[in-house]
Amino acid sequence: MKLTREQRFLYTRITILIANVLWLAFAFAGLKGFSFWYGGFVLFFWLAFGLLNYTYKSSVWLIHKKVWLFLILYLALAGISYVADQFGVNNHLWFYPLYRGAGMLWVWLVLYPFAGLAVLELLYFLGGYLGEPLSFRERPMTKWHGFFDVFEQVLFLVVTGVIVTGALRLGFEVALPITTTLVILWLGVALIKLHFHIRHLGHYSLVILSTVLLALLSHELPNTVAREWVYLEAPLSSFFNVMLLGLPVWVWIGWFWLVLLPLRLWIFLVLHPRVR
Repeated sequence: MKLTREQRFLYTRITILIANVLWLAFAFAGLKGFSFWYGGFVLFFWLAFGLLNYTYKSSVWLIHKKVWLFLILYLALAGISYVADQFGVNNHLWFYPLYRGAGMLWVWLVLYPFAGLAVLELLYFLGGYLGEPLSFRERPMTKWHGFFDVFEQVLFLVVTGVIVTGALRLGFEVALPITTTLVILWLGVALIKLHFHIRHLGHYSLVILSTVLLALLSHELPNTVAREWVYLEAPLSSFFNVMLLGLPVWVWIGWFWLVLLPLRLWIFLVLHPRVR
């Protein structure tokens, strides 16, 4: 049975409403101490905002129209999430009190990749809400544009390689303070590179900062009660372990990485070759 345009609109709006109620319910459950809150939260958050962003052709549109391309993006997120998680566990940055063995597949195949997709949808939603929908494009190449394009790619590969060696314990591991420095450097270079593919710098900066703040608060604060994962003191300088709203500074910095990584993969894998 083929639905009319009005029926599709109505059913979509009903789905969005239900998904919004459910992600809010899971977040509330986390604040009440329900330990397995995060999977439902990220899945319904991604669905709700993805449907709202459908006209922007973001990830929910992609799974509907180009499922194989979506699978490539999903596998990239899952793979990088796995090595990043192993890196953190090996460096005693966090642990999972509730997951063991095969249960970790839920963490690696659902929690992390769909958290990345949820963050991507939040970026698109805030861009539209703030009056500057994310529109990526290739500007005329300049020397600085070319420099940051190349430098960011090299730095991204270096950071990824460092995280992989730390995750897999390949015999050569870069010290955590050096890794942290490289990640912070990549964040700065990636922000500059993205500026060459965004229309307005002011709106772009506001969208990025708003996404980091809202994603961190919504994804992390319920867990300070539920404790589905537990953060430990990082073997870094005392500054990185200062607590802000119940979370150490290094987690706040980490969320900049967690916001820019899905966006970086989205531009490279999905929008490529229109935007590199």
